[in-house]
Amino acid sequence: MNYGCTLQAYAMQEAYRQLGHEPIIIDRYITSDNSLLLGPLARKGFKSKVSLFLKFFLGVGTFSMTLRVLKTLRFHKRFLNKTLYSFYDWNDAPTNLGVDMISVGSDQIWNANLYSPVPYLLKYVNPKIPRISYAASIGMPELSPKYIDEYREGFARFKAISVRERQAVQLVNILGFEAKQVVDPTLLAEPSTWSKFKIKKTPKRKRLLCYTLAEDIFMILPILEEYSKKNNCDVILLPDRFERFNGWRPTGLYNTLKLKMRIASSPVKLYISAAIEDFMREISAADWIVTNSYHAMMFSVIYRRNVRIIVPTDPVRKGMHARMEEFSNTIINGPLMQPDIKSALQSFENGDIVLYNEEELQKRIEESRSWLKYQLKIIENVKTKKSNK
Repeated sequence: MNYGCTLQAYAMQEAYRQLGHEPIIIDRYITSDNSLLLGPLARKGFKSKVSLFLKFFLGVGTFSMTLRVLKTLRFHKRFLNKTLYSFYDWNDAPTNLGVDMISVGSDQIWNANLYSPVPYLLKYVNPKIPRISYAASIGMPELSPKYIDEYREGFARFKAISVRERQAVQLVNILGFEAKQVVDPTLLAEPSTWSKFKIKKTPKRKRLLCYTLAEDIFMILPILEEYSKKNNCDVILLPDRFERFNGWRPTGLYNTLKLKMRIASSPVKLYISAAIEDFMREISAADWIVTNSYHAMMFSVIYRRNVRIIVPTDPVRKGMHARMEEFSNTIINGPLMQPDIKSALQSFENGDIVLYNEEELQKRIEESRSWLKYQLKIIENVKTKKSNK
């Protein structure tokens, strides 16, 4: 259900298509029951299904998550070209995958803290199928000794390796392999890829968008409400957390209702079940954006928005913050990085803006595209030689 995960897959698909290829996304589940995509819909058992139905009917608990799942599946059906087969374990994959090469990327796919053994090193894929990585992300400051052999053997299987972060280049180099740092797939795809998702009508009032990951929205809400009132503007909050459900007891239902009334009475508009299209539309419409999300920053770049990045409070996300700092004062000049949401909003009130280094951005995009085209050409030439023999 992750916005960035889906949009990176879509971006990579479109980038290959724009280069003249026929891409297809291998429909591999991240978890055995596909729950990271299906959420509550993956639950089994009669009681679970009855509980899900009641919560959905009453609009509480997993209602918003289920709604988001349905919207995400709709986006997949409309925009992603996926294989007819699907699987979790590579040993259950078809013998013939129906592809000439495999490309892997991008977000955290080589993070052994999330996935181990690391499936995107493609250990169980037919070695005759050439493979490359585009903008693969390791997401760890260093490789744990217990995974070194796994990475070394995995990297040796790739015809070419490109990564998204400077830190990842160093980690690949340490193991004796060459890696090219490239731009995120969302930047690699042609700008026209994203124009269809832009807002159609210019909002009548100034607009602030707040998109946070792993943050307590009820700590943020009063700060945003004050900003809305003080600046006479619309404020949109896109949280990644879903509404709380306090149980079926009378006190629990009362607390749930109280929470929903708090949200309904707020001048801040909360999109708890925002679709992927909503996510991009709101970024394109915002005068100001405050976020701790890498993907929200990417689309702020694509739509050239006045954005601020705040340091995450969540320990895990703090470790990923470095990937956003690379953009500061290279692609984006100005007060991009802020310690917290209050500082970010104060920067907007001061009239500060960020400026985009168009020349450097276009240079990186073209270098990345050239690298990819070159690797594809090499693979194509090898394939042609083999078929001639």
